[in-house]
Amino acid sequence: MDDGEVGVIGTDASRVYAEAFEIKEQDLTKPTDAEQYIKETGIDCLAVSIGNFHGMDVKGNPALNIKRLQEIRKAVGDKPLVLHGGSGIKDKDIKAVIKLGIVKININTELRIAYTETLKESLGDNPKEMTPYKYLLKPVSAVKKVVAEKIKLFGSGNKVAK
Repeated sequence: MDDGEVGVIGTDASRVYAEAFEIKEQDLTKPTDAEQYIKETGIDCLAVSIGNFHGMDVKGNPALNIKRLQEIRKAVGDKPLVLHGGSGIKDKDIKAVIKLGIVKININTELRIAYTETLKESLGDNPKEMTPYKYLLKPVSAVKKVVAEKIKLFGSGNKVAK
């Protein structure tokens, strides 16, 4: 499956930003650009920029531009849409974008945080432990918990990819 990205999503998925991350209007996906890109490339899915960014802001990620997503949806018809940089997005925004055709949401930063924080905790609890299957139990469990919560939020339980 081929997917492309129109607009600027930028930043780094391995960072949690201590300062507010600025999203500029000119970086958002323009509906006409999305439509043209799909026609010219024949991609299967399109990742859009609607206020999302890779990584997370410690103060909370900004609200998504739902109006812009509605405009993109109108321009591209039923083309499946993707949300790169979905970590830290408010649940109400996630639910809204799914209703408008977002079929894939990347949450890598949230998974990295769950894994890294509990790995540090696990190693801190027993710094002499050298057996990975022992100190990795908590991090793997933490990632599973985030994934289970996201599956529920996304309404993806018991669904099979097409």
